[in-house]
Amino acid sequence: MFLIRAFLNLNIINIVVTLFYLHRGLTLSQIFYLSIVWSVAMLLFEVPSSYLADKWGRKKIIILGVILNLAHLLVYIFANNIVIFIISIIFMAMSYAAFSGTDDALIYDTNKELKRSKDSLKELGKYYSARSFFKIVTPLIGAIVAYQLLEWQFVSLIILDLLFTFSTLIIALRLVEPNHIIDVVKQEAGIIKDAYKVIRNNKCFVRAIFSRMLLFIASFILWRFHQKFFIDIGVPIIILGAMWSLTHLALFLINQNIKKILPKKSSVFKINWLNFLTFLSLFVMVILVFYYQNIYLLLIVYFLANIFEVIRWSYFSDYFNKMSFSYNRATTLSLSNFLKSILDIPLLFIASILIDNNINYPFVLALILSFIVVVFFRVKNINRSSEAK
Repeated sequence: MFLIRAFLNLNIINIVVTLFYLHRGLTLSQIFYLSIVWSVAMLLFEVPSSYLADKWGRKKIIILGVILNLAHLLVYIFANNIVIFIISIIFMAMSYAAFSGTDDALIYDTNKELKRSKDSLKELGKYYSARSFFKIVTPLIGAIVAYQLLEWQFVSLIILDLLFTFSTLIIALRLVEPNHIIDVVKQEAGIIKDAYKVIRNNKCFVRAIFSRMLLFIASFILWRFHQKFFIDIGVPIIILGAMWSLTHLALFLINQNIKKILPKKSSVFKINWLNFLTFLSLFVMVILVFYYQNIYLLLIVYFLANIFEVIRWSYFSDYFNKMSFSYNRATTLSLSNFLKSILDIPLLFIASILIDNNINYPFVLALILSFIVVVFFRVKNINRSSEAK
């Protein structure tokens, strides 16, 4: 699973993806519209894919996710208008939906089968570090290859992603499926129904979902246009690539040692502090954008905000896994992402309107979302049934 996530998360094109969209004729607002299409597709496929993962097995759905990502990249190569890009984005969203919740559930249930449940945070941290493993070097490589932002350079990066994704498919075929415990009575009651109950009856769970998702959306809004923003104010694409490489080096090392960070403090404490540090970073960014535009200080603070936001994922994953049942774990986790997709649509639409008026305005929206998280959605201690094992 580490290798699957590492290869699948390469996305070398991402270092210049917004510039690629602009090169192929899209506007910044249309790029946000594509993100809305992504969210709608996630709404449609998120829960069904994870239901099938719980019903048929996680390995099959993971293999399907890799195949869908291959389809996304193939269409990407030839996309030259918003309609074709929409088709590509739908394949990409379906691929992401196949993995969402399914991968965490597979790892968590593997630990249970191997009698290593106490090490779940450690293992999830290692898994999340895979997202950064190759990206320690690939953003810089991508920036070097595409530094002139020419057509053949963009296509070269997509082809590289295509080759690595095909390698992922070979690895996925070798996965070993862990057992996930199925209680016949509960299975008959319906996986989706019971997963919904976990969310509906547990306010701590819902609060944590909003805490995670709102701050992630804030971060995503800035990521969606940051390449255009920083290049326009004079940051070379090579510097941008180098900063992403350093960011992923930091994230890899932190996630590899996630359990050693403040070991005497609870995950809830760490999540709330990381939320606050992300908010603080965004606050400083807004000041720098509107009142004191020191280019490289702004760049550093932007990447610090990304680091703080992403570190939270391992803690949240462990938190959510401990609050769900084995037989419907993937579905429960995906229902949380389902709620995120609902939030995405209006917020990304607002961002598209703001960026049409002024490229600086989405920074304010991101700050407001982070403020809402810190003030209204502090994560609280787990409140779960003793059955959630």
